[in-house]
Amino acid sequence: MTSVSVIIPAYNAATTLADALDSVLAQTLPALEIIVVNDGSTDATTTLLARYTDRIRVITQSNGGLSNARNAALHAARGEYVAFLDADDLWAQRMLERTVPVLDRDPECVLVFTDLEVVDSNGRTLEASLVGPHAAHAPTLAEMLTQLWPIMPSAVLMRRATLLQFGGFCEEFRTYGFEDAWCWMRARELGHFHYVAEPLAIWRFSLFPRPLKHSVGSPASARLFSRLARERYNVSVAPLIRSRYRASRSILGYIGLTAMRAGDPVSARRAFARALRIDPLRLRNYLRFLRTFLPPAMARALSGRTGREPC
Repeated sequence: MTSVSVIIPAYNAATTLADALDSVLAQTLPALEIIVVNDGSTDATTTLLARYTDRIRVITQSNGGLSNARNAALHAARGEYVAFLDADDLWAQRMLERTVPVLDRDPECVLVFTDLEVVDSNGRTLEASLVGPHAAHAPTLAEMLTQLWPIMPSAVLMRRATLLQFGGFCEEFRTYGFEDAWCWMRARELGHFHYVAEPLAIWRFSLFPRPLKHSVGSPASARLFSRLARERYNVSVAPLIRSRYRASRSILGYIGLTAMRAGDPVSARRAFARALRIDPLRLRNYLRFLRTFLPPAMARALSGRTGREPC
């Protein structure tokens, strides 16, 4: 088995970071090292990290943004492979056990990614997975340029040499947004991917019921993503950008419909209201929001079906 460095960027992550760290420390295949980048946190992140100093490496820096933090750990890492975990996500115990052998067996593969279980911001399962049937395979670069592939950083293991070959995450991305999609595109130029159809990561939907992130991606990140893709591939990624915003709206709709069917109109109303803030032109969510004021039996009858894949 090849050595793995786990990279966790952390900015004001005190409420979720312990769960993320514990999930890495519980792996059935231990990592060579766990590197946490404390990216200028002003909350209790520093105090929390002090509890783990004998088991992790900590890089403390002024706030440089998500891409900068990941790259700081990348250049300090010693493992042949690197795995990413966002500070608000978790891993299943067999994440490394199931992904490391995939890269070991195929020297031409540069990245392996997995399915993810979806939980809300409080960690409550939504009984859904993130990768739908249409994306349950390793994509070509052409596919990645025409639709936003559900490859989340917390579900990725890749060769460190691949990342270093193109400079890691683009540090022009100062805000949360499309830095991951751009990184995977650059990696796909250098080799193929593999997909493991198991929910080996747990992705926290950070917008509900308590917001852990300010947005689903800033306009500045979207503009930068558009420019980079146009300059390198001569394509428009406008459909991909719309897809990311639509995904968050769809998850909120899924949460609201599930709450309605469970007889919880208050939670449903909050979810639909937040979906409307993301996409105020979506007529369906206005109708869903108004439905939360109906008598419970009538509202449940009109709430529609909910599937297990929110996106």
